[in-house]
Amino acid sequence: MHERISRFNRILKIREDSRKNEQAILAAERSEEREVIAHITQLEGEKKQAISDFSKTGGKAVSAMDLWFQRQFIDAINTDITRGQDALSEVRTRIAGTEARLVERHKDVRIMETYIDHLKEADMQEQLGIEQNELDDVATMQFSRKGDY
Repeated sequence: MHERISRFNRILKIREDSRKNEQAILAAERSEEREVIAHITQLEGEKKQAISDFSKTGGKAVSAMDLWFQRQFIDAINTDITRGQDALSEVRTRIAGTEARLVERHKDVRIMETYIDHLKEADMQEQLGIEQNELDDVATMQFSRKGDY
């Protein structure tokens, strides 16, 4: 029984390591998500500033080329924001997958822990039964000796 418990403890350790790996992956993905959100926020700030700069040129004499460059700059920022939102969507999809795997790993660990606890309890009951039988044998031997006198 002890070998069986040891074997399942090793399996439990492997499953716990797998769960820890998934937790590390999830932490990295969440960090990546925060970085992408910060980048998108920065780009949106740049876009607002560029639009503000573009609208302030209305009263000044500005060449058509300058207006075109400013507009291209705003379009480039919009493209970067779109790419950032796509990246954010991809990261969130990966996070959802990792969370699902993590839930499964956690369930596996809990199932294994419960099974090992049942094995330990059965082993304890078996040991107590053996001890009780030994005590009963000793008591029977003592009782039979008293009856011999």
